[in-house]
Amino acid sequence: MKLACIGPVSPLKTGISYFNEQFVPFLERHFTVETFTDRSIIPKASMPVRTPDIDAFLSDPRRFDAVLYHMGNHYRFHRRTFEAILRVPGFVLLHDCVLSHFFIKFYLERGNFLAFRKLCMTNFAAQSDSEISRFYAAKADPYHFPMAGVLAMSSRGTITMTDYGKSIVEREAPGAKVLRIHFPCFNPQPDACQTDLFRKKYQIPSDYFVVTSVGHMTPAKRLDVARDAFHKFHGRFPKSLFLLAGESSARSPVSPHAQNDDSHTRNLGYLKRDEVEALMQLSDVCINLRFPTKGEMSLTLIEMMERGKVVAVSNHAQFAEFPDDACIKIDLGAHESDDLAGGLLEMATDERRKKAMGDAAREFILMHHDPSSAAEDIARFIRENAASEPFVTRETSHGFLDADPFPLRYKQALAYNVRRILLYAREQGLNRVLKEGFRRAARRD
Repeated sequence: MKLACIGPVSPLKTGISYFNEQFVPFLERHFTVETFTDRSIIPKASMPVRTPDIDAFLSDPRRFDAVLYHMGNHYRFHRRTFEAILRVPGFVLLHDCVLSHFFIKFYLERGNFLAFRKLCMTNFAAQSDSEISRFYAAKADPYHFPMAGVLAMSSRGTITMTDYGKSIVEREAPGAKVLRIHFPCFNPQPDACQTDLFRKKYQIPSDYFVVTSVGHMTPAKRLDVARDAFHKFHGRFPKSLFLLAGESSARSPVSPHAQNDDSHTRNLGYLKRDEVEALMQLSDVCINLRFPTKGEMSLTLIEMMERGKVVAVSNHAQFAEFPDDACIKIDLGAHESDDLAGGLLEMATDERRKKAMGDAAREFILMHHDPSSAAEDIARFIRENAASEPFVTRETSHGFLDADPFPLRYKQALAYNVRRILLYAREQGLNRVLKEGFRRAARRD
């Protein structure tokens, strides 16, 4: 059985690229696999990428018995993947289950209000015009309207990696075929030499308690809470460091402080994969708070747990699914920072407790997050549903890609983006908006 896999690949700075490349060998035990990607967004200065463009798949999709799409919430990384999903129905592996941010950029920021309304009314007939109008006015709460059901309605099957994510899809697309797998852990082998080099490069004392946060820095990661908690902990345990690694979102609370680290909190920025692995290996506790959540799972969180590291997570949604003895669960609310600080102090002062939690985390991951099992479940799901048809007809799905008439589209895009920028400027300040705009433009070259 021939399977096409479509999604980001290296050198794009997204965990989905790494996931995609690591998972293909396990899928190849069940299929003949060919991978396709959006080559138009590969940085010009990067090493040559051999993966064919998505257009190569779209030119002759009948060569394949099925297609597996990797879909996330990042507009630039997944725009053409979404277009392919609507043109050639297949199976969608959701890396995020709250996708309304993606649809806002795909439709509203480009001025396609009529197409957005058609999409909403077809997939969510119960949604009122007033609720859809809140999106037009840039006032809607994206988490209230996840829109993962759009993909489920236009696909032969949908795959999620959390129970929470599955519940979102089933709520928005009743009757859709949905498979829940555990996020595969690819068991990276620690390199002691690389870890020592990393420790020397970033001047990390070997006798310090190291707290980390790894991954794209967004407001949902609650880094303001994490930093506040670490400062309280550091006051009682001075031989400690808080290391943050990853690209910083324009709206992340850590962004204004990125250039003003103190002696015990350092923002390392985006790290290459080998340095990420070294950072994980020397970490004592990894903080991975999340609220609100897109229903996603964290690659670095799973890998930290597989290494026997202690992780601190929000006791909410998909992260509440982990066993209580395998992680520090932090309840949302007024005591969040104090509770996290207390958890860090307990791990720093009770080595036996820290080891027990790390061992329980590793045992859970090894038992439930095997990539071979995930690939086997997906293969079975695809074979069972390869001949099924989506709820939404192909003709209707193709219509979701129709652009609004040019004059209207231009007017709507201009009005929407002015509203959006003004709202953002009131929230963050005009200088910050301009700097972020220039930064994003430069990054695309």
